[in-house]
Amino acid sequence: MTIRTTSFVRGLGAGYLATGINIAYTAVSVPLALHYLGKDQFGLWSLAQQIVGYLILLDLGVTSAVSRFIADHKDDVNGGDYGRMLLTGGIVFALQGILVVSAGLVFSIFAPAFFAIPAPFATDFTNVLMLITSLSGFSVFCRSLAAPLWAFHRIDFSYLIGSLSLILGLAVLWLGFHFNLGIYSLAISGLPGAFLSPVMSFYFCKKNGFYPSSKSSLQMPTLPDIRRVFAFGKDAALMALGSQMVNASQIMIISRFVGLDTAATFSVGTKLYSLGQHLVAKVIGTAAPALTELFVRGEVSKFKARFFDVVSITAFLATLFASVLVSGNSAVVSIWTSGMISWNRWADPLLGALLIATSVTRCLAELFVFRGNLKTVRHIYLAEGLFTIALSIPAVSYFGLIGLLSSALFVHLAVTFFSTARAVVKTGFPTLHIRYLILKSFLIISLLFILQRVHYWGIPWTFFSIFFFAPLGAFLGWHYLLNGTLRAEIVKAFWVRKK
Repeated sequence: MTIRTTSFVRGLGAGYLATGINIAYTAVSVPLALHYLGKDQFGLWSLAQQIVGYLILLDLGVTSAVSRFIADHKDDVNGGDYGRMLLTGGIVFALQGILVVSAGLVFSIFAPAFFAIPAPFATDFTNVLMLITSLSGFSVFCRSLAAPLWAFHRIDFSYLIGSLSLILGLAVLWLGFHFNLGIYSLAISGLPGAFLSPVMSFYFCKKNGFYPSSKSSLQMPTLPDIRRVFAFGKDAALMALGSQMVNASQIMIISRFVGLDTAATFSVGTKLYSLGQHLVAKVIGTAAPALTELFVRGEVSKFKARFFDVVSITAFLATLFASVLVSGNSAVVSIWTSGMISWNRWADPLLGALLIATSVTRCLAELFVFRGNLKTVRHIYLAEGLFTIALSIPAVSYFGLIGLLSSALFVHLAVTFFSTARAVVKTGFPTLHIRYLILKSFLIISLLFILQRVHYWGIPWTFFSIFFFAPLGAFLGWHYLLNGTLRAEIVKAFWVRKK
């Protein structure tokens, strides 16, 4: 295998290992939290996490900008351009970390009244929000230490840090519950990750020569450098804001217009969907450094071919996990929470369709990150966020969670996917093949859902139906979403890696 392929396989493997640890963490922590806290306080914690997600947007897209532009100069670490870009990120990250903490502390005071938090929970909500925003701000402050990892194709090390943080965080969580810290246990569980990441990142980058070897290479950033970073970062921030409005606003809307009980139901019922999003997104995320390198070095034809391969693999994996959702998400929720939470089965195909559509759209949007220019797509996710909020409020009020998910799927397809695909066509990339991928993926999960509804072949609608319908979805996806050449290459890479 080539160095790029090896890096991709290594990074993807590390990513999935990290996700496996994340699964174990969630599988243990959620029932544990529900047992010690109850649904209301658990819903309170979920709301606090969503709020922090908005505060992190004060990053203004600088993280993606710094990583992307470091990749332009990584072949000359001791050159002035590389050092200036790294130092630019360090200065800006420090200021942004301070801003996140300051904004978080101020907002925490008014948050209980704004979200109509019941009086018995108001003080705890404020304190927990202050704690997690402070930890988040500290993480942003130190973010430049890990910036070179992306450019040098060492995402696998980032996943390793995340895995260790989760393991230690689970230990802290259990200790917090053991010593009766209640909802504060969930907040302090973020302490290991906040301090472990900067220390390990600095050591690894220093050891591997990802930092300039002399202080003279760390030249002060120039005004054009800062403008370039913020121009790209501003566009990335707009996209992140729109994405955050779509994903984070749902629990806020449910909490405000339906109640914390339903918010907790939605939070737990969509855990498997969120897991699928993270797993599938790791394909394009892991391939991003190599694809960026191909584009920067002018290997255009190979860049296009590899990009389409990544989109096809993404569609296949999204369909596989959508099959899992369709075939047993409601049963998983029931077993996982010991019957405390009941999830509507009709919501599962909507989650599956959302997973497929959002995963493929993300690949199309990432194309503009590789090219280093987000102007064409910067407002698309923001438009989706605005339309989603506008439709979600009446939808969830009158039709419950089914209405909320239906409106989210409709807006994403009509606004985000259509607009992004149209922008991609203007760059010279045909998207007809990608549209067919989504259509075939939808047909596969629709077939699985219909088979389940009629209990075809006597397979009951239980947790064990996953072991029949999910492999069926994988089989159909393998043969109808991946071309023969790509299938052969995947099999070859797997066996070479195994040997």
